[in-house]
Amino acid sequence: MKKILFVGSEALPFAATGGLGDVLGSLPAALRRAEPDTDVRVVMPMYQVVAAKYKAQMTKVAEFTVALSWRRQYCGVWEYDMNGVTYYFIDNEYYFKRTALYGSYDDGERYAFFCKAVMEMMPHIGFMPDILHCHDWQSALCVIYLKRKYCYLDEYADMKAVYTIHNIDYQGIYNFDILGDIFCLD
Repeated sequence: MKKILFVGSEALPFAATGGLGDVLGSLPAALRRAEPDTDVRVVMPMYQVVAAKYKAQMTKVAEFTVALSWRRQYCGVWEYDMNGVTYYFIDNEYYFKRTALYGSYDDGERYAFFCKAVMEMMPHIGFMPDILHCHDWQSALCVIYLKRKYCYLDEYADMKAVYTIHNIDYQGIYNFDILGDIFCLD
């Protein structure tokens, strides 16, 4: 059975600001219907709007800490099944309990945490995908982390990555200094 994990910052009906939310809300279920033997899952942040509406219906499946340079941040992983697709939500109130999905001064750090949490989450939930399909800049670091850090670990060695850009106007450009401090890359 082929296993695919879609990684993105939004998905309908949970939270969306545009086309990315439409795609991650519909493509995984359509793929699941077209290829019933494919295990399709999605991961996104547990935004305030998501927690308010759906958290009571979710199951907590993991809890761990994520290293961001010199500090460690809490990460909870919650699961919700819809239309034959399992959705995971990365929970950290410091980064995601906000009224808006984007536009915070620390978006670079928020989504670096999200990407690192996604990479760390997989062994904790017992799901190692064959394909990691990342969508837009908010998930781009997953591809870099896979190629620069995680590919040396046996569980990740055969994992392939696909990166899809939905809107080139949104690039997530941040100060170069955060590469070492936050992203843990040089």
